[in-house]
Amino acid sequence: SAGASGSASAGASGSASAGAGGSASAGAGGSGSANAGGATCFPDTKPGEHVVPCAGITATVSVPDACASGGCGLVLDVHGLTMSAAMEDANTNLRALGAKHGYVVVQPSANPAPPSSSWTPGSDDAKVLSVLTQAIAAWAIDAKRVHMMGFSQGGMMTFRFLCAHAALFASMAPGAGTGCSFSGADKPLVEVPILYLHGTKDALVSFSLVGVPQRDAMLAAWGMQPIGTVEQDGSHVWTRYANAAGTVVELVQHDYDTGNPALGGHCYPGSKDDGKAPGQLFSFACTPPNAFAWGEAAMKFFVAHPKP
Repeated sequence: SAGASGSASAGASGSASAGAGGSASAGAGGSGSANAGGATCFPDTKPGEHVVPCAGITATVSVPDACASGGCGLVLDVHGLTMSAAMEDANTNLRALGAKHGYVVVQPSANPAPPSSSWTPGSDDAKVLSVLTQAIAAWAIDAKRVHMMGFSQGGMMTFRFLCAHAALFASMAPGAGTGCSFSGADKPLVEVPILYLHGTKDALVSFSLVGVPQRDAMLAAWGMQPIGTVEQDGSHVWTRYANAAGTVVELVQHDYDTGNPALGGHCYPGSKDDGKAPGQLFSFACTPPNAFAWGEAAMKFFVAHPKP
């Protein structure tokens, strides 16, 4: 069912308001947060993969050799319902991409373990924010190159962080999610370049009922106008928008499918996920061939959009 197998509806899966869904301030998110001498959760800052309990969750932090002495960028990469950090990486390949491009990659895992893993808006947003701020301090991250992406529930958290913590990020890439209404108090304080992915055949997070309204609210609030097509074929269209301030939003809609009726097009294009990780219910990989890989597209966008 939708409730069991993905981030089903906006209401059920995490598109909470700013008050409930991610308005934790840096102070509120910083229980056990970094101090001037280092970060509580990450005393070991050597290169490599660190799997560490932090702020009530577990975080997998991948540190390239070149990043141990500081100055690298960072990507926060958040999984969806039923998933884990390992499953997220199987779909995004962000650990390898971070090593290639010089970014520390932080992938938190929700409690409990898969297949019951799920993010709770508000409380888990604060935990993930604490992990992020501590990792930034521990590895002396370049503040102009902090980015966030997520899929399904992770995409919803990414939108909530956009509304609540936009100033932290250089650019963001939510996929198959919603969670920032761009109205009233529920809107970003600053404009951030966005790469937004949604499948037209998504059986869990409806493209027409969720994706289109989220897209339209973002474009209207920031005065976006189409400036060109990045790429297009019979299965996807990738459109670039910009406004008078020069902020860029890119929207990728695709017609790919998983072959699983419970998921439909709720999937990561270009994923190599085999669906065999411990506790995994099914793969979220789009059935190939796909014209692009989501993780590579997001990393390319992040590299191209640091803070000025």
